[in-house]
Amino acid sequence: MDTCPGGPRDIQNPSRNSVIWVSNPTRNGGPEGGRLDHRLHRPRMVVFDLDGTLTPVDSLWRYLHDAFGTWDRAKDAARMYGKGEISYKTWAETDAHYWAGAPLSRMESILEKIPYREGVREVFNELRKREVRTVILSAGLSILAEKAAKELGADFSIANELRTDEGRLTGEVIVKVAVNNKQEIIERLASRLNVPLQDVALVGDRGFDLANEQCLKIAYKPKDEVARREADFVVEVEDMRAILQYLI
Repeated sequence: MDTCPGGPRDIQNPSRNSVIWVSNPTRNGGPEGGRLDHRLHRPRMVVFDLDGTLTPVDSLWRYLHDAFGTWDRAKDAARMYGKGEISYKTWAETDAHYWAGAPLSRMESILEKIPYREGVREVFNELRKREVRTVILSAGLSILAEKAAKELGADFSIANELRTDEGRLTGEVIVKVAVNNKQEIIERLASRLNVPLQDVALVGDRGFDLANEQCLKIAYKPKDEVARREADFVVEVEDMRAILQYLI
């Protein structure tokens, strides 16, 4: 569909009339050049954020702390990370420590209560039909990312892994994804799969989800101004099927 530079346009959403704001139109074949026009160059791989994007839960870490009753103890580490006093790895390791000894089955039952956003299953189905590879890349936890990948039919999932022993959490975590290394992971995966970065689309709700200039970037219900500013398209509607017009 055609874009309207500098302003919104109405589209027919699968369930309602909605508005999609289109930002940075010059990145899509406009007068300043940039990446190829999305209407002529469709992605071969789409990388999705998980927390706040595929699900309405903004932070799985905080969600689990609330469920386990550990947030009062964990919030000091969150504050320290927010102030730059500790690394993401240290923060994740501190968080995981509070769940040591908890049954894995209890965590799995908590995760069952987390829904997907409206239209998520349909988006993955459409991409699969067109042989577009799908990746779930999360600075959250693999226990949810792997569950989502299985249920949605994603080709890959990459997230941080809580360690277990005999069905219980050990309090340890293997940190694979931090908020500041998503770009590196995307580049490595694209190279391994022989997919040029220009053929990769990123879908997320925060600036660090959209950290590669060569990729098509879709900010879905963005939570920060960096995501809004850096995205090629900003989608504000609830139904995720609205992003398909930029992908297929």
